[in-house]
Amino acid sequence: MATTLHEHFGYLADSVKAGQYAAALKTLVRPGHVVLDLGCGSGMLGLLALHAGAQKVYFVDESPVIEMARRSVAEAGFADRAEFYHSNSYELELPEPADLVVCDHVGYFGFDYGVLALLADARRRFLKPGSIVLPSSLELLVAPVESKECRNLVAQWRENAIPEEFDWVAGLSANTKHGSFLRAEDLLAAPLTLATLSLGETAEPFLSWSVEFQCTRDGLLDGVGGWFDCQLCDGISMTNSPLADERLDRSQVFLPLEEPVAVKAGEVVKATIMARHEDNVIGWVVELPASGQKFTHNTFNGLFLDRESLSRTGPDRPASLNQRGRARQIILSYCDGKRSIAEVEDQVLREHPDLFPSTRASLSFIRHVVAWDTGE
Repeated sequence: MATTLHEHFGYLADSVKAGQYAAALKTLVRPGHVVLDLGCGSGMLGLLALHAGAQKVYFVDESPVIEMARRSVAEAGFADRAEFYHSNSYELELPEPADLVVCDHVGYFGFDYGVLALLADARRRFLKPGSIVLPSSLELLVAPVESKECRNLVAQWRENAIPEEFDWVAGLSANTKHGSFLRAEDLLAAPLTLATLSLGETAEPFLSWSVEFQCTRDGLLDGVGGWFDCQLCDGISMTNSPLADERLDRSQVFLPLEEPVAVKAGEVVKATIMARHEDNVIGWVVELPASGQKFTHNTFNGLFLDRESLSRTGPDRPASLNQRGRARQIILSYCDGKRSIAEVEDQVLREHPDLFPSTRASLSFIRHVVAWDTGE
């Protein structure tokens, strides 16, 4: 709970973000408009839409923080113009099409939180023809980076304070997408645009872009930094660029090398960024043509995976229920719309005492299944 509150306090306290979204919604919302706040969190953007004159706002979020939105909207006096859906948006149906969808799932590298697929699905299923998607586009920018703070994200795993048996974790960290606050002086070359993405349009499942930099100074190449310029609507944008005077209180992305590499002023650095955005997997390849060096990383290699976990995802594996699957099937067989939750719990525990090794585990799983897989 403390982590959730701290996270959403940070979102609410970002005056740059709030100001830019408020200006965009004031520009776009018209009397009678129905607005969808997708992944609403605390509900700030939907509230801004209501203040801008929206007739109705549908707030959607699959996390319990939607209750913060519900209470805050009521406190503002808009309860009669709002509806709340504690749901994954891909499983949702709305009672009417919306005129505008607003969403802030742009992470710190633009497409981090599945915003491309999320808004494409929203346009297809929730919006009227010609409706508005807010934000409208993302420009992704990258630059080679020298940063002691970023370097330490990998190097710390090989320091004396860490037992040497854990040195190997540096390899995982070198294949991890890190959030880091970069400074203008950390850049080894002028940033380049990696891509510009239109939001609300269907994107290819696999994306790949390449850029070529020329270093402006000598230094140690620690990896690639990235950020976004986000177009909310005509004339209104927001960015987390380390070069911007007015920027979001949001980190940039850092894609590391396992070891720093010395580079000279004028030296060429090539970078290729690849993404399976729906799976939140990013890969990066950094090449130094002058020395012939090439470094390849991807976030899949930064995961804790064992052979058993990998084998379960194989498309050719015969699908059979495991213990949890069998337990779920048993529990749902008692959920007939007549028994109460307490009756389901009692009957499952009585007739299937070996559902899990302990009664506590059985009861916890029963309550989870009943909470998420029953009801409207």
